[in-house]
Amino acid sequence: MRRLTAVAALAVSLMLAGCGVIPGLGTDPRVEATPVATVACPQTFEEGHAEAGLVPSDFPAVAVLRCDPYASREDADGVWSGALLERLEGELEPVLAALASPSDARSLGPCTAIGFLSPELWVEDAQGRVVRVAVPSDGCGAPKPVGLDEALAALTVVDETFTPDSLVESAAATTAGCATQASMLVIAGLDEGSGLLAETGLPDDQVIGEDAVIPYEPPAWPEVATVDGARLCDYVAGVGSTSSPAVAGEPNVFAGLRELAAAEAQAVLADARLAPETSSCTDAATRWVVVHPSLVSGRSQPFTVELDGCRRLVDPAFRPRTASPELLDLLTPAG
Repeated sequence: MRRLTAVAALAVSLMLAGCGVIPGLGTDPRVEATPVATVACPQTFEEGHAEAGLVPSDFPAVAVLRCDPYASREDADGVWSGALLERLEGELEPVLAALASPSDARSLGPCTAIGFLSPELWVEDAQGRVVRVAVPSDGCGAPKPVGLDEALAALTVVDETFTPDSLVESAAATTAGCATQASMLVIAGLDEGSGLLAETGLPDDQVIGEDAVIPYEPPAWPEVATVDGARLCDYVAGVGSTSSPAVAGEPNVFAGLRELAAAEAQAVLADARLAPETSSCTDAATRWVVVHPSLVSGRSQPFTVELDGCRRLVDPAFRPRTASPELLDLLTPAG
């Protein structure tokens, strides 16, 4: 009887606790971080780098280093994505006190089904050594409100270093009226006659909204005689500026703009319209061109051609085809 009473009392206490924390799971899983020579930003999360933990009690902190791996910056080339490393100095005691706050014990109660992004912080000492710190968390793993944001906001950013990763918006491409990158989006299984995905039925009793497919008219090739020119947006493999060397398999960047007169553009379109369906191929391309035909009464949907690699052509309806040697000769820049 006494055992049943004790179990009941424990159950009541857990329900009153709200978070459903079970004794014995521990209160703070963090251990003291090991000092290392340099900050790893943006490679912080790669295997083999410093583990995050508590700032050692005998670590004489002089600055906080904050890494933002999802930063962006704009310069003459355009907008870059990359990592920003900031050095913050000032009154560090509130920051250190917030970081030393214990994490909550793990909760077995309900937690919100969302991800959490804790600030990526390092603390530096007078000798230049750094420790990667783990932010206190609540029972669900979310950053615990311990006043850390306010303490960091009171510090002064005295230095920052931005490490660019890729050019996400090219100023040169925008000026030329081209996209920053050549898209090779392909819609497989498109029924050219009906505008429906192949092998996708739409029964008579199918109600729209119940896994139905709504027919649409895919973009079509323009008539050759209506073309009075074309703009060619060139791209090369690489993630840097337009002068970056070509690297097979890397994302492509804008390399320049060319224009074709009516006769040249009509020859390109006439050949492209005859391109057969592509066969299986895995060769990586290093050069692309996006063709924007200009019509007497406007412009039509562009199409993309790989100038090497598999030499695929993605038509205006995003279907993969194979470019002919003659078409490649017409589209490849001289020299």
